[in-house]
Amino acid sequence: MTWFRAILVVTIVGVAAFALVEVARTPPTEPQPSPAATPAESPTRVPLPTLAPAAITSRISRETPPPPLRPTPPAQPQVEVIDYGFSPQQLTLHLGASVTWTNDGNDGHDVTGSGPGGEWRSGPLAPSERYTRDFNLTGTYDYICTIHPEMHGRIVVQS
Repeated sequence: MTWFRAILVVTIVGVAAFALVEVARTPPTEPQPSPAATPAESPTRVPLPTLAPAAITSRISRETPPPPLRPTPPAQPQVEVIDYGFSPQQLTLHLGASVTWTNDGNDGHDVTGSGPGGEWRSGPLAPSERYTRDFNLTGTYDYICTIHPEMHGRIVVQS
């Protein structure tokens, strides 16, 4: 078995010596510039994979009480004055509410009405003009367009 080890060691030493001689015989070469290193071309940028940002939980936000809930006031009622009609034709309001009429038609109109407290009139409304009126008395208010008397509407004010 000893003679086998001796042959193995001689073989390994011989191969190592041969490799060293070959390396010593090969002349050194100049490094060649790679195509990516030439100054005429810019490198291609490859996006790196990223993870989605994690949710950030603030310590302060958990300690801050939510704001108190406040009821939002109802939107101001609107009536569209379209050519030869009011839309909607009837509104029911609470005492003190205001209504805005907007002339969305192509012709001139007006809003003339009567009810608790007497008569009222908007005056002429050209296309896209508005008229707003407050209703401070309960009751029923009927109104028309005096230019086009077939146009009529009604406001009912409740307490």
